[in-house]
Amino acid sequence: MDFADHSAYRVPTGRPFLLKELYSKLAGVGELIGQLPVPADPTEYEEIADSLYTLFNVARNLAPDRNSTGCHLHPKGAVDTEAPAGWGRCLLCNSHRRTGRPNVKAAPQAPRHNWAIPPPPYDHTVLAQTMQQINDLASEINYRSDDETFVHLADLTHAAFVIARELSRPRNTSGCIQHPGAPTDPAAPGGPQCLFCQGQARRQQTGPPTVAIRPSRPVPRYERRRLPRPPSPPSSG
Repeated sequence: MDFADHSAYRVPTGRPFLLKELYSKLAGVGELIGQLPVPADPTEYEEIADSLYTLFNVARNLAPDRNSTGCHLHPKGAVDTEAPAGWGRCLLCNSHRRTGRPNVKAAPQAPRHNWAIPPPPYDHTVLAQTMQQINDLASEINYRSDDETFVHLADLTHAAFVIARELSRPRNTSGCIQHPGAPTDPAAPGGPQCLFCQGQARRQQTGPPTVAIRPSRPVPRYERRRLPRPPSPPSSG
């Protein structure tokens, strides 16, 4: 790089302060994770999840703005969850396009999330590996790093936050993926099983319940009783 290009470069406003804050918070999160026993109680991950969310906010401010719509005209507008293939995610812009092309079919896939969400399973090992990637990337970042590097850092910190948030949830007591907090049947064949799943399997075997409709009783007829006529008074004469 020649001297002219070097002298023309200007550090973005706030980047030195944000980088200093990033290194400070990253060291604190690493210390919290290093003190955790394995396995740890879900409540012990709550403070780590909060610290990682704060770290993600710092990394997000270092990266270029990434909004939900991806539209420079409506960055805070509504997201079109049924956007046709090849269109953007801005509902306002797509509404204008639909006015002229009302027969365009919607795309089958919804738009992706703003920041990276890692696939399950979520455990302490995956969290430690993600934190190692964050530390390795943070050690190479400087004031002149490109925007893609800061975007990658924000994605990694958000992924670590998601993992810690899932680890802070209560453990699955029923052993069922669909109904983690459901009651269990301890006397079920093969060990305790989810009562909700047992009910679904029983309904699939027996089919929908049949309701016996009892015939209604006939409505009793109501006969109006005639009151006896009072005797006529005796005639005088």
